Amino acid sequence: MKSPFESARRRSTVAENVLITAVLEDGTTGYGEASPAGYVTGESPADVLRAAATVDRHLRSVEVEETANWSRTLNDVPGAGHTLISAVEMALLDALTQCWRIPLCVYFGGGGRSVRSDLTVPISTAERAGELAAGAAASGFRSLKIKVGGADREADFQRALAVQRAAPTAAVRLDANQGFAAEEALQFLDRCLQAGIRVEMMEQPVPREDLAALEHVTARSPVPVLADEAVVTPRDAVTIAAQGAAHGINIKVAKAGLIGALQIIAIARAAGLKLMLGCMLESTLGIGASLHLAAGTGAFEFLDLDSHLLIGEKPDGNPFHQAGDVLTVAENRMGLGWRP
Repeated sequence: MKSPFESARRRSTVAENVLITAVLEDGTTGYGEASPAGYVTGESPADVLRAAATVDRHLRSVEVEETANWSRTLNDVPGAGHTLISAVEMALLDALTQCWRIPLCVYFGGGGRSVRSDLTVPISTAERAGELAAGAAASGFRSLKIKVGGADREADFQRALAVQRAAPTAAVRLDANQGFAAEEALQFLDRCLQAGIRVEMMEQPVPREDLAALEHVTARSPVPVLADEAVVTPRDAVTIAAQGAAHGINIKVAKAGLIGALQIIAIARAAGLKLMLGCMLESTLGIGASLHLAAGTGAFEFLDLDSHLLIGEKPDGNPFHQAGDVLTVAENRMGLGWRP
């Protein structure tokens, strides 16, 4: 990665992902990316690789057009985790939409071709955070996500303050990655707002398993609170909606998969919940798939599709273009559009 990336849950210096290739009977080839985060889905790259061979055996006789059939098959394979399933879905849908001669975003509804993303400022010194924010603002980013919930609450606050001062017109999103207790989250949020920080939303302030604490923060927060690690599957989304535990949900393809993401979108819309689409540490391949989902459905109020920049990749049209904070699906590319 360009530099160490730290959140309340992990510190990353490399992005260790797995490439999944799906080859259809006619030779059409699709690609998918697994970007595992053990603290979310419990998978490592080694786990993904071990389970991939088992999945391969179960899919050999399945028709790719019968999406519901292979989706059920995937979810029934012993040992197949969420991140592996998401990558296989990605590869199969890439291949399928190439066969149909349509971009993947059209499969998802064809709502558009462009979206606007934020850029993430990791846990760092206030000085470094200010430098990153100033650079992001100069590059055209209008929303910045700040990692908080680290070991030092004062450092968290000073980081947020430095970001806002360096990018005074930027909207700020706080991401605690489960790092706060409920009242602590509310106090931190209040302090930020009192200091003039333009907080737009707060993401997963409390531990994923403590839905009572999440509901407590949600009921008292003056800004939207979104569940992230607390929602991996559509079933989790139903629980959040039924309990009113959050104002919205941050979907990540590496957690839910593309098909699971569509189901969560439907649940959130029915429940009146806000939607965000985030990422793990995907390359342009995984980010491209999320872009197609976001552009095609038009379902997301908040976008956080920036890991390719943290890794240091320039999209250069494969499978999308980027100008400032705007990501646009590359023209005249069928399927996902990524090629090795």
